Amino acid sequence: MSTSSNELLDLLAELREILEEERRILLSGNPERISSLAERKLLLAEMIEQKSTMPGMALPNQETMTRLDRYNRGNSVICSAMLRHLTGTIDKLRRHDLHRSYRADGAEANPTTRNPLGAA
Repeated sequence: MSTSSNELLDLLAELREILEEERRILLSGNPERISSLAERKLLLAEMIEQKSTMPGMALPNQETMTRLDRYNRGNSVICSAMLRHLTGTIDKLRRHDLHRSYRADGAEANPTTRNPLGAA
């Protein structure tokens, strides 16, 4: 096996580690770490693409690619569920009146005009 083929296999092994770490982060609910991990994953995907298009490159077996695809799809399912939950929560918040507070003279400090949540 050539050095380039070994490098490609090493990149794929690193991708699997990133996908496993991504799953742990998604399940832990720590969104701050997801952005940096996504950047690493995209950079690694570019490196894999460059390496795999080199002439004479021995491509990985179907089992390896299927396993990586399953990890990535599983993470996508988790992301979709999180997005549905967050969207539902935002929709629920939009249906509630804003909190009202009053000044010492009894006048309302927050007018009743509704500003849509998340509007610019």
